[in-house]
Amino acid sequence: MTTNRRQFLWIALIIALPVAVALTVLAVRSNQTPRRMGPQFTKEGTLSIYPTTDTASISPTVTIDIEIADNNLDIRQGLMYRQSMEMNQGMLFLLPRQEQQSFWMLNTYIALDVIFADQDGRIVHIEANTQPHSTDPIPSQKPAKFVLEVNAGFCTRYGVQVGHQLVWEKV
Repeated sequence: MTTNRRQFLWIALIIALPVAVALTVLAVRSNQTPRRMGPQFTKEGTLSIYPTTDTASISPTVTIDIEIADNNLDIRQGLMYRQSMEMNQGMLFLLPRQEQQSFWMLNTYIALDVIFADQDGRIVHIEANTQPHSTDPIPSQKPAKFVLEVNAGFCTRYGVQVGHQLVWEKV
């Protein structure tokens, strides 16, 4: 083998080795669990749902972690572009006035139960199993000041009904 050919092979090996290592690393990373896309949940409080307004004497039916939408930007964004949400999570909307409210599911990938509550936190309407990506209005049926969005099936799973009480606190 000539000296030039031997030098060429060594140079090729020196170049090929780091390329092979880089390709191996990329292959390993591509086989890992993909990162979630879209906004991620940020715990900002906890919310408990009670079967009665007399919350002092009984335990809650269920308690979940919540994100709180309390400004125009967060209220408009809501759960849009979320790919998933855990069953023990939800988003609570603190709206400026108690009045007829209407939501929609545009750019929302998750089917939801939408729970409307009055200024005292008493549930006045539940719209269960909403259709993702729909622009059909989801009206509150009665005046509401708070709206809780949770995964579809949540209300059935935990027996949440009109008249139940929402109680939350920020963390």
